[in-house]
Amino acid sequence: MNTNYIYDYVNVLERVLSTGYHLKYSTNTLEREIAYSSFFQRIEKDEYGNPPIINDSTLISEIFPHQNIDLVNIPIYNQCLWVAEAYLRIQGETRLTFEAIFLYIPITNMYEYFPIFHEMDFSQIINEFKRLYESKSVLEIIVDKYQYSLKDISKELHTSYDTLYSFKKRRRDIQKVNVEVAARLASILRVRIETLVEMKI
Repeated sequence: MNTNYIYDYVNVLERVLSTGYHLKYSTNTLEREIAYSSFFQRIEKDEYGNPPIINDSTLISEIFPHQNIDLVNIPIYNQCLWVAEAYLRIQGETRLTFEAIFLYIPITNMYEYFPIFHEMDFSQIINEFKRLYESKSVLEIIVDKYQYSLKDISKELHTSYDTLYSFKKRRRDIQKVNVEVAARLASILRVRIETLVEMKI
């Protein structure tokens, strides 16, 4: 992400978050829509050398495809503005996908952080994210959150349970796994391969 234009990115993400907050939209669905949005994936890949050029209503239509939304009626919520900047600063610092970041700090949790962190420097919430990231792998969070069976997955992948367990516990580097195996595992877990292998974009 081009940090010279971070506030332009913040304003765009704030519109998305404020709209979701105003509509009481499912935060789980909103996380997935953001993570799979071509606009936010371009931010991850640092494809914008200039301020992001996108019409708010175009992005809102993409993120909320089945909603009839008049942005004039959507206020700016202070917590959404802070949360937007927090996520973008974490992404800029770590270069992880938004999908990975949401696994460690879901939107609902980030709203809960707002009263605690919003008067602090953003380095504090970045450090909190890094603490969480160091404690568990993406694979461990996904397996625990959705109660996947590593034994069942290992059979489907024709990979040993011990190998998957070592990736889960970061005893072996999942980035060095065969690309085809990583892609199949990502498909089984329904996440992007970049998210699963904790790839720096």
